[in-house]
Amino acid sequence: MHAAPATCPQFDYLQELPPVPADPKLILNADRADFSENGISTLTGSVHVSQNGREFAAEQLEYNEADAHILTHSESIFRDNRLAIRSNRTDYDLKLGSGVFLDNRFTLREISGRGESQRLVVSKDGVAHLEGVRYTTCAPGDEAWTLSADEITLKHEEGIGTARNAVLRFQHVPLFYLPYFQFPIDGLRHSGFLFPIVGNNNTNGFDIRVPFYLNLGPNYDATLIPRYLSERGEQIGGRFRYLFRSSQGGLFGEFLPNDDKLGGAERSYLDFEHQGRLTPRFGLEAKYGEVSDRNYFANFGGGVDLTSTPFLERGATLTYQAPTNFRIQAQVQDYQILTAPTSDITTPYQRLPQIRLNALTKNSYFDARAGLDGEFTNFARANSVEGQRIIAQPYLRWEKDRAAWFASAQADLSYTAYNLTDTAPGQAAEPRRTLPLFNAEGGLRFERLNESGRLQTLEPHLYYLYVPYRDQSTLPLFDSGLPDFDFPQLFARNRYSGQDRISDANQLTSALTTRLIEPTTGVVRLKATIGQVYYIRNPRVNLPGFDTPTTGSSDYLANIEYQITSHWSASATAEVRPEFDRLTRTAFDLRYRDPQAGEAGKRLDLAYRYRNGLLEQADASFSAPITSAWRLAGRVRYSLRDNSTLEAFGGIEYQTCCWAISTTYRRYLSGSTIDRFNNGFYIQLELKGLTRIGNGFERLLPTEDFVDAKRRIEKQ
Repeated sequence: MHAAPATCPQFDYLQELPPVPADPKLILNADRADFSENGISTLTGSVHVSQNGREFAAEQLEYNEADAHILTHSESIFRDNRLAIRSNRTDYDLKLGSGVFLDNRFTLREISGRGESQRLVVSKDGVAHLEGVRYTTCAPGDEAWTLSADEITLKHEEGIGTARNAVLRFQHVPLFYLPYFQFPIDGLRHSGFLFPIVGNNNTNGFDIRVPFYLNLGPNYDATLIPRYLSERGEQIGGRFRYLFRSSQGGLFGEFLPNDDKLGGAERSYLDFEHQGRLTPRFGLEAKYGEVSDRNYFANFGGGVDLTSTPFLERGATLTYQAPTNFRIQAQVQDYQILTAPTSDITTPYQRLPQIRLNALTKNSYFDARAGLDGEFTNFARANSVEGQRIIAQPYLRWEKDRAAWFASAQADLSYTAYNLTDTAPGQAAEPRRTLPLFNAEGGLRFERLNESGRLQTLEPHLYYLYVPYRDQSTLPLFDSGLPDFDFPQLFARNRYSGQDRISDANQLTSALTTRLIEPTTGVVRLKATIGQVYYIRNPRVNLPGFDTPTTGSSDYLANIEYQITSHWSASATAEVRPEFDRLTRTAFDLRYRDPQAGEAGKRLDLAYRYRNGLLEQADASFSAPITSAWRLAGRVRYSLRDNSTLEAFGGIEYQTCCWAISTTYRRYLSGSTIDRFNNGFYIQLELKGLTRIGNGFERLLPTEDFVDAKRRIEKQ
């Protein structure tokens, strides 16, 4: 295993010395001491002077007892918990805790930075002022990057270093001249300019951002992001984040007043998210997204995920949770559509508002509890049927769960009423629907120790659902759809999403799960499940454009997840027709992670997705150190159905203990059609302990959990 290089070692002797005692008493040790009548003592031979966490070491120094001054005229070493200074001449006041060090070399112990200066003044408030300075975090003898300045002030209490008339050099080549520059010296967040982010692509041309970070408080901050795009003009952006005890959120925005490429058009993007509690009982979630035009993400966002977004959501949800099992939720919801007018994606309805009620009795009687689900929604959409929908659904639920078995049953009576406007001729303005629903399920849990000593389980599961048929063809379609047929759908009480269509059902689901569990660690080494729905009577309620099942059973769903080793894991999912003559859907993932090395370790992701008549994709990505300094990364997402690459990038990184550089070339889909691509070149230079310049390839690697990634890709 190749780990990322650690922080550069500085003066070796600092690691060997014991901590300086915080004793307020003055301690002097020397081979010889000469005392004079004027109170000045000359100490020679392995001299050590310590007091209040500060220590001097020298071959010779003078100590003035009257004013507690230390003078050295030859090489000496001073150290405390922040600084270590090797200087040729020193004048230090022990009472005030301040002094002057001439012709010195210094080390910042908290961040392993070092440098040299002509003059260094330490004041009693912990501020160090340096003149004629050269600073770096590289190891002694290596000056791959340096910051040279006329003056540098180190404010340890604030954790900030300030440089004036500074020149930043990399490999002895000047990169920037900075008349004024701040940098952190404690590894924490501080206000100030961040180094520019530079890039180039064939859509925006030369692209440079110069962020300014504002550390407004320990739990909120902001970043201003001026940006210049040579093909489009000047843009201003910003981000604000907050994290409080009971809430969190953020606001991001960009504004381009004149897009030169579009004849001076205004372009903008706004995104806001909030989650939090107003009181111990009330919670609020809010989300708002808006762009100036549907091509914004294709031009500025880049990547498959953003450019394939069909709409932006905006809305708010207010939730009241009672101490008992009682909850009321009020929501308003709207969308901005980003697809072209010719797209077959239907604009979702606005909810203005939606109010939901969920109640359940606190105590059970013979393991039974009563509940009520209620809803009022006002649906609005231009040039469409609009109106209100009221749902009242009381139910009675019985549950029993034991170590070896479980069983449950629930009976509901669902009542739905509509009050519609702008209906089509012959369509009722106030349709009603009343439906009983019943389901029962149960399962067993068998366990045994197999020959390898692992615990193996066998878990059969049966689920029965009965819903009588009601003609619902005259009801509107506000929010109903047909979700993917996956494992949750095997046990769903409605084969449709939403409430405008409740499918009739007389069906039995059977599923079988087995697990292999490590007895010492509890790790589930293997989990395999297979399930199918058997239609005792085929459902008749349908949605326009979708077919109802015409066979006696659904497709088989099978899934297996295997933790091969602590590094390797795999999963596979398949949907097979009942006749076993065709695969409807398959998915496969193989994953490697080095849990000890973090982001710097080896990682590999291989995935394959197939949906009959919809998609066939392969996805491969990797990141691997090839030596202690070099690392490669790459990713390819390929559509086998269209014989086209959706996204591809390759990057290489070289790093030492004090700097790193990575370069990446990326080609990615930049629109809704399969032949619109953008090409980008990214470079990132990291001067460790100082800043990062540009963009690296870390953000281009997949970061989702496998299950989340699989679902996202399958729904594209």
